[in-house]
Amino acid sequence: MRVLRSILWPVLAPAFLYACGTGALAPVIVLAAISLGASASLAGGIVTFAAVAAAINAIPSGYVINRFGERPSMIGATVVAGSMTGLCVVALILHNGVSLPLFIGAIVLLSAVEVIWSLARQAFIAETVRTESLALAMTSLGGAQRAGQLVGPLIGSVLLLWLPLYSVFVMHLVMALAATVLIARVKVDPSRRPHKSADHTAVKVRWSAVVLAGIAMITLSMARKGKNVIIPLWGDHLHLSASTISLIVALGSAVELILLYPGGRLKDNLGRVSTFVACVALLGIGFAILPLGGTLTWFCIGIGIASVGNGLGSGINMTVGADLSPPVGRAKFLGYWNALGQIGSLSGPGLISILIALAGLPVAIGALALFPLAGGAWMIIFRNRIGLPGRRVRAPAR
Repeated sequence: MRVLRSILWPVLAPAFLYACGTGALAPVIVLAAISLGASASLAGGIVTFAAVAAAINAIPSGYVINRFGERPSMIGATVVAGSMTGLCVVALILHNGVSLPLFIGAIVLLSAVEVIWSLARQAFIAETVRTESLALAMTSLGGAQRAGQLVGPLIGSVLLLWLPLYSVFVMHLVMALAATVLIARVKVDPSRRPHKSADHTAVKVRWSAVVLAGIAMITLSMARKGKNVIIPLWGDHLHLSASTISLIVALGSAVELILLYPGGRLKDNLGRVSTFVACVALLGIGFAILPLGGTLTWFCIGIGIASVGNGLGSGINMTVGADLSPPVGRAKFLGYWNALGQIGSLSGPGLISILIALAGLPVAIGALALFPLAGGAWMIIFRNRIGLPGRRVRAPAR
């Protein structure tokens, strides 16, 4: 618990606040665009544009953090993000001919700058936490973000009962400013070794291990993002109401949150590879059950199994990235690592959509089940070449 206390105020609390804001924004971005006159296809495309901007900015963000340091980068990112949110509020209030282009530009830039925030948090933890507690710290970071993404939409829904749509964007602005103040005011141990830039950083990275581990993580990202597509579609296929589907998804998210701490301990004590394999195996089994059962009961069982796997594997991508990162130029490396993960995040939903169009929903779900299972097999085959931390061996009691 001492590890968590050391990162609570400089990282976890700001991450929770910022995630509350982004979580509240997620459901209303499309609605806001439509209210400004965008077509349904353009409104949906804004989300894709934002995801592409985040992927493109991953590598440059690493260089920015490496140049200026984690805390200044987090402060700068939240200030810029708050400014972009402010432009969204202006666009929604003005509601004139320039509002829609202004809104689209602000959302895309907001998504791009959020990458700096995310990478800076990971780099900070990787620099300050010992290897034997790294997975727990990274998992806690993921947990703070998930908790914020659950609380944020709840606050946003309450605001929208009485206030206009732009009130949610104002909430995001307030949360971003609160996170900035917290980061700026919290003192960090000055003994922490600062970032240093070096031209020979690349030779210290085991790129073969990075590529092998990255392929496995891409399959996990594809499964996680594809999950957001197939679960609502299969629920609709079963003629479930939107509220029922939302409730089941929320219960699955609650299971994932409950398993965050045990999952972090597993990664530190049982090893990264073993935990990753358990995570993707349960995800694959959970997805495979959905089309085989075809009832509400099996729908709930499948989501439950997948949620257990996803909860145990929470933070695994960030943890493995930190494990493979060099001590010098860490942020630059994490930028490249994040770009690998973005490949899976972008390709997963697209591939699922193509399979649905060509072969139908059950086949697409079956393919989604194969992605994580293939990733688990890949990780087992190449575990020795990747060389991630394994089971912790405890010293015998005297």
